[in-house]
Amino acid sequence: MNEHGKHAMETMKKHDPQAFAQIVDPEKHFSMLGEEIQQAIRDLSEELTPIRGSEPPLEYIGLVNMAKLRAREMVYQEMIYAGLPAEPEDMEPSSARQEDEQD
Repeated sequence: MNEHGKHAMETMKKHDPQAFAQIVDPEKHFSMLGEEIQQAIRDLSEELTPIRGSEPPLEYIGLVNMAKLRAREMVYQEMIYAGLPAEPEDMEPSSARQEDEQD
């Protein structure tokens, strides 16, 4: 299982344990998902990478790296995070709320 599959599996375990428990073979499921994510990142980063211009080589390398990071962010959002249940709006610990109320 690649890093993307591991991330997806850990994220689902943590944020949607009920759905995770319903997966018959998590290793196989997340291995396949990881491969799909990897290919999607590769494809999207190629689309997002600008055509080489007259910029210095290191600047272009930076642009390529930013395209890869942006592609990863977009693919993770679409293929991992979008399927998770919404987080409760009020995520502050109760002690922080009590301090605010006392002020």
